[in-house]
Formats: sequence, structure tokens, C-alpha cells
Amino acid sequence: MTAIDSPRSMFKTLGMGMQPDARQYWLFQISGWMAMALLSYLSLTVWYNPGQLIPVLHTILQSVLGVFVSHPLRWVASGTWNRPLLSRTLINGAAVMAASLVWTLLRLYTFMWLTGENIPLSDWGGWMFASVIVFGAWSFCYHALKYYRHWIVEHQLAVDAQNTALRAKEVAQRETLKRLEAEKLFRDTQLRMLKYQLNPHFLFNALNSVSSLVRKGDTNGATDMLARIGNYLRVTLDHSDEIKHTLQDELETLELYLGIEKVRFGDRLHITFEIDDNARDVAVPSLLLQPLFENSVKFAVSRSVKPTTISLNATLADDRLLLKVRDDGSGQMPDPVATMEKTQGIGLLNVKQRLVSTYGTDAQIDYGATEPSGFAVEMSIPAQTLGNPPVRRKSPE
Repeated sequence: MTAIDSPRSMFKTLGMGMQPDARQYWLFQISGWMAMALLSYLSLTVWYNPGQLIPVLHTILQSVLGVFVSHPLRWVASGTWNRPLLSRTLINGAAVMAASLVWTLLRLYTFMWLTGENIPLSDWGGWMFASVIVFGAWSFCYHALKYYRHWIVEHQLAVDAQNTALRAKEVAQRETLKRLEAEKLFRDTQLRMLKYQLNPHFLFNALNSVSSLVRKGDTNGATDMLARIGNYLRVTLDHSDEIKHTLQDELETLELYLGIEKVRFGDRLHITFEIDDNARDVAVPSLLLQPLFENSVKFAVSRSVKPTTISLNATLADDRLLLKVRDDGSGQMPDPVATMEKTQGIGLLNVKQRLVSTYGTDAQIDYGATEPSGFAVEMSIPAQTLGNPPVRRKSPE
């Protein structure tokens, strides 16, 4: 008896009415009127006219007529679907009254034709009232089911939109991960290139020192120097793939390098370390400090006959590692960018580039002459272990 659009068919345009599936509509229409016939038979015919064929035929015929009389109500409901509620209610109400009147007349005349009885006008109101109830229910069910289907479709569209958004988000996340992986690969490659740049630079200076010792006739010093160079190269080559290691590892490698320079300069070179114990586990770029000490050796120790001290201070401040390399030489250090073409200041430039590549804007480096003499480089980097969690300064007990 009720007309309903198929839940599987979608709106062509939301708000422009629904395009029902005809087979689904007629299935509900015929099934509904068959149910109406059965209900009428069980509630009226079987009680008032038991065993009589004519009343049964009339019950079936009025349902068949109801199928065709109610069908125009579907056109009215669909045609007024986008109208304001009051207008739509009035039009559909008038259609229900008209259909009820037509169905009542058809029922009355078919009953009188089948039975030969005359029904007085005073009884027509009861027949009309029942018709209004039936067609009112028909219209109510049609609109209720149509609203329900409308809600189902909108809900499905909302779910689809949410799923689309989630898929788009997943795609964006995958693309972001790919981009981050590509950036990490690029940074790692760049850092390795910068690191590999240091070994030829160091080796060139070290071999010059050996040559100088040989020219001076200091064969023992040259032999000791070569042994220390070999030991240093063995250690650095064994860990050539390391982009980062702990500050403690950096200090051990630095001491190997400084041992080489001590052979070269003897008492003219003094080294002091002030290292916070909590800072030793902090991760730092490999060979971060050696270029700075090389610069101090080249521009402070080698240019003075007086003893020169190079100091290293490492402390933790909240979540940052503070490093300071200072010498008490003349304080004359060439600008690393301006003198790049002359292969001077390459160590300081390399350190700056690796800090930027590793930490971006989260690393700071300052350098310049100090009073009364000397040169200092100060760095601040995030205090992280090799597993990335921040290292915090331990509270004194």
C-alpha cells in the first residue's frame, strides 16, 4: 500500500526529489494493498459474512481499485516534495481527500452491483471515513519512508565523504613520510659528504707536519707522528658511516688527533677539557670538534712561539648542549666563507654546514675574537641521545 523509493537507488540531485525504482515501488504498492485486503477480510468479512463469496470478491476488488486510485498520490507527493511544508501538506491533504472520495464511490457502487443491495446515503459517511483513514495512512507511510530514505542517502554520502577525507589524509601522510624519508636521505648524504671532506683536510695538514719533522731531522718524532696518524685513521675509518655518536666518542677521537699535534708542537700546545658528566651521553655530529681544534692549531699555536692553550667546555642547560672551544692565541681567524677558495677556514665552514643540515634552525653557532686575546667558537644544539629522547641535567644530590 505504501510507495517507497529503493534504498539502492541514489538521488540524481539532492533536494530535487528522488527517482524511485519502479519495481521496488510496485512491490510495496501491491504488497500493501494485499495486506489491506487480508486485514479487511479478517476484521470484517469473515465476521459479518462468513462463507459468502460475494463479500470476499468485493474485499479483493476494492483493494485492486485501491492500487490504481492511490497511484496518483505518488505523483502529487513527488511533485510537491520541494515545496514549503504548509503548501505541501495542504496539497497532499486535498489529494488524499479526493482519492478517498473516488475510492469510496467505487467501493459503494461495486458493492451494490455485486450484491444488488442499496446503501442509504446516511451510511456513506462511514465508508468515506474509512477511506480517509486508509489513504491518509498511505500518504503518511509514503512520506515517512521517503524521509527515511533521504536520511539514509545523506548519511551514506556523509560516510563516503568521511572515508574520502580519511583516504586523502592517509595519502597525504604517506606522501609526507616519503618526503621526510627523501629529505632524511638527502641530509644523511650531505652530512657524509661534509664528513668525508674533513679526512683529506686533516691528512694534508698531518703529512705536512711529518714532512716538517723529517726536514728538521727529527726521525723519532716523524715515526711517532706516523704511528699516531695510522691509529687515528684506523679509528675514524672503522666508524666512517657514523653520522652521529656520543660526545664521549667525540672526545676519544679528538684526543687521538690532539696526540698527533702534541708530537708536532710539544710544550707549545696545552689542552684543557671541562666536561659535564651528564653531557657525555649527548649525541653530536661525528668529527664536530676536531675542525675547530684544527683551526686553533693552525691560526693560534702554529703562529706563536709562546705556549697556547686550547680549551673545551661542555655543559647542559635544560634540554640543550652548550659547547665552547677557545684558544688564547692572537684571535686572528679568517672568515670561513670569504677564504673558502684559499682552503682556509674550511673547518669552521664545515661545522656550520653540518649543524644546519642536522638541526636546521634549532642549532646556534657564534664565533669571534675574545679579550684580551684569542678566538672562541660557541655552539648550542638540542641535547638528545642517539635514541632521540632529550637529556636533562641531573639534579645535584
